[in-house]
Amino acid sequence: MNEKIIRIKDLKKEYGKNKVLRGIDFDLHTNENVVILGPSGSGKSTFLRCINRMEEPTSGEIYFNDILITDKNIQKMRQKIGMVFQHFNLINNLTVMQNLTLAPVKLKLMKEEEAEKRARGLLRHIDLLEKADSFPASLSGGQKQRIAIIRAMMMNPKVLLFDEPTSALDPESIGDVLSLIHEVANAGMTVMIVTHEIGFAKEIASRVIFIDEGKIIEEGTPKEFFEHPKTPRVKEFLKKVL
Repeated sequence: MNEKIIRIKDLKKEYGKNKVLRGIDFDLHTNENVVILGPSGSGKSTFLRCINRMEEPTSGEIYFNDILITDKNIQKMRQKIGMVFQHFNLINNLTVMQNLTLAPVKLKLMKEEEAEKRARGLLRHIDLLEKADSFPASLSGGQKQRIAIIRAMMMNPKVLLFDEPTSALDPESIGDVLSLIHEVANAGMTVMIVTHEIGFAKEIASRVIFIDEGKIIEEGTPKEFFEHPKTPRVKEFLKKVL
């Protein structure tokens, strides 16, 4: 087994009396592709957002490479733990090129020329180089999401988190986005992904975890999880989605 890159101990998140995460323990190893499944409202997205510190945990500990990150500089952590959102989060008044180069240049990870060269290479790779000077409003949802993925890649993260990256897309665009995520994962990136695309989950996952009511109630390899589920809750869920 590869080394642990993220360790999570007793992670809890509450909004007033609403307990969204109820004590999650979890380890992520380098080069793993972990798919997170579960019903809507179970805490899946909140779990990812706490790892990236888009949300501050109520309590618990998150370690990245054995460093406790719940009390560290947020921006430095986000360089290492990238995130791709459901609704793209591109900056509408910036061109595609500006969206891709803004963070690495501002954070002094690259000089502007270097960042533009890398951005052009990534755009060429996904066949969207002609969109470099376009604004997000002129792009389709699938194009926006693929650009959001390469924007995350611009930071050279160690871990990439995907929060339902295809749920806002039309069916025609979903394949292009899933294909790019597959490519990123196959290239050795450590990935965690919340998705409802069960076929894709089976293909990409090295491990599946199932979250319900703010807790991990089952995990295993795709074969174990989909063919031999252990808990009644997962059996019930799979009956509905398979």
